[in-house]
Amino acid sequence: MSPEAAAGLNAIDDLLDESRSTLVFANARPLVELMGSRLAMVRQDVGVHHGSLPREERERVEGSFKAGDMKALVSTSTLELGLDIGTVDRVVQYMSPRQVTSLIQRVGRSGHRLDRTSKGTILAVSADDAIESLAAVEAAREQDLEPLQLHRNALDVLAHQIVGCALDAGGTRPWTEVLEIVRSADPYRDLDDAQARKVVDFLDHLGIVRRQGGEALRVTPKGRQYYFENLSTIRDERRYRVVDLTSQRPVGILGEEFMMLKARKGLNFIVRGRPWRIHEIGPDGVVYVTPVVDPNALIPGWDGEMMPVPFGLAQRVGRLRKTIDARLARDGPEAAIKHFQEAWPLNKTGAKRIVEEHANHRKAGAPMPTDDRIVVEAFDRFLIVHASFGEIVNETLGDLIEELLARKHLVRFWWTDAYRILYELVADTRELDVQGLADELFRLDDATLEDGLKALLEDHLPLGYYMKGIAERFGALPRGLAMGEGEMNSLEVRFANTPIEDEAVREALLLHADFDRVRHLVRRIRTGEIEIAVHRSEETPTPLAYPILRRYVEAPELFSPEAEREEILERMRLSLASEPVHLLCFECGQFHEEVRVGEMPERPECEKCGSRLLTALGWSAWTVRDALAKRMRKVDVSDEERKLLTRAKQVADLVAVYGRRAVFANSVYGVGPTAASKILAKMHDTDRELLNDLFEAKIKYITTRPYWNEPQAKPKMY
Repeated sequence: MSPEAAAGLNAIDDLLDESRSTLVFANARPLVELMGSRLAMVRQDVGVHHGSLPREERERVEGSFKAGDMKALVSTSTLELGLDIGTVDRVVQYMSPRQVTSLIQRVGRSGHRLDRTSKGTILAVSADDAIESLAAVEAAREQDLEPLQLHRNALDVLAHQIVGCALDAGGTRPWTEVLEIVRSADPYRDLDDAQARKVVDFLDHLGIVRRQGGEALRVTPKGRQYYFENLSTIRDERRYRVVDLTSQRPVGILGEEFMMLKARKGLNFIVRGRPWRIHEIGPDGVVYVTPVVDPNALIPGWDGEMMPVPFGLAQRVGRLRKTIDARLARDGPEAAIKHFQEAWPLNKTGAKRIVEEHANHRKAGAPMPTDDRIVVEAFDRFLIVHASFGEIVNETLGDLIEELLARKHLVRFWWTDAYRILYELVADTRELDVQGLADELFRLDDATLEDGLKALLEDHLPLGYYMKGIAERFGALPRGLAMGEGEMNSLEVRFANTPIEDEAVREALLLHADFDRVRHLVRRIRTGEIEIAVHRSEETPTPLAYPILRRYVEAPELFSPEAEREEILERMRLSLASEPVHLLCFECGQFHEEVRVGEMPERPECEKCGSRLLTALGWSAWTVRDALAKRMRKVDVSDEERKLLTRAKQVADLVAVYGRRAVFANSVYGVGPTAASKILAKMHDTDRELLNDLFEAKIKYITTRPYWNEPQAKPKMY
């Protein structure tokens, strides 16, 4: 456990002793489980509560807490409202609440009476976390809450309610009455006649309703079944297998939502209690990963719980940075720390850490990113765009910039958080005119902007993901249908110009992107209301760039790409060394069962006859052994057995020449005798060079496999 995590748990432990009953909130279920298990090591009066627990377990801990048998519950949003769990004296929020409404709702669970005061404590884990929490507290005091994000004119729900209105009248109802009932609900008060008609026409096309007498709607038997099978708008999701590239072993499962909305090459995430980086997403839906060190990696299993930091809160953080910057310029670090320790509802350590981070940023000579200043920082092969616009806006803006950079063939990967957008370029930024590039990326005319946003809508937004769930709720697809990524993307063609496409665009623009806000920001940049500043970092990045660099590229000045590759290759070496293989001698037919590759001598020999003509076998070992025995007895073998023997002899020839290295090579997924022969012929000076070439061959196999016309190579050894 890190010192920061241990300090946080100690602080929670101390706070529990100060109150009779405490609710501890965290932002994700795995974190709740981790905190609950760690606290359980030092005390027995703490329970865990979240939506993935069985109802009986949730009810048990709720009852124990209400009765006073438990002093604390560690929970996600499941205990924000609605449940009677008795008196709560204090609320502890671990890490930033991420939204003002969430902070108020959670702290409001304590002192929940007119004659009592709600008490809450936020435990921040970083300077970013602390300043974001501070901004949330200030907004709560000023009653500046996030606006409600309402779904208006949702067409899949409209289709279901049209059928329900007709069923409510016995199965047939005049269209004018249906429309009047629908528009009496606030989300549909502005429903357009043409859009409503389009939905009815589509339902008629699907055979769910029929027009009767011109204006009346009649529900068909299929429509009755559709209505009762689609009472819920919760979608059924596919699962994706995660495989460790270094060992070819499965390490976990990812959900469809995470894969379609978040997953991309280079992303770090947590599964099975440790962080991994996505190296490749195979055409068969397998996600190939390598291990990394990243305590802030995404938690994909329940990522929907992690509420995005909204635009308003991120802007407050930007204004706080502006205030800190002005105080530092006027008074210097020491006086600024003293001032903010008194002004902020923050302990001295937190205030000092925030101010010192900003002071060090100024010391680096970099402009301060604020609510009305974007700072484009160039460091090594990275561009860090400091933008205080929140996660949804930064995702949209980042996607737009990535589209523009891709047209210049400059970008490899990109990542974002609520305050930064990070791009890994194909070249060192010292080779680029960064100021000119920043002007091209941000000072866009309307035509370029709209062209870029159109490209995002057509090519970047996961419309296929949204369409699948919407098509199910329309009754156009069976619910829970398993679909590959390619099939899901084909839905965009299948349902083009239908209400399903219209609803997918509406949902994507509401939940996944913010085109209107980006348009507004670009206009403000053009008028000079938002400044674009450029800074070049030579030896190290600025302190405010560290959070996203450490998260996604592990701070390249501390962890070089070579060091990361070394870890991957060492893990691959250890995996191959522990791999059990079967050796078969082509001279005498002796079969050596389950020999560890790492325990072989440099020049393996047959224990019976001393021959070096040994083949290494995997899943087909006994078939090849029996086929060789037939061949030695001069008995006919089948065509399949002949192919296996030919392949096995190729491997044996390699082992005779290259020894144990040939066994290593032929143990790698996707590397057959032909590829192994080419790699081994390079006569590598070190095992590290050999492993590197084998790893690259494995990656090439995974990425090119779907385009092969010939039969695919067998995984591992034949």
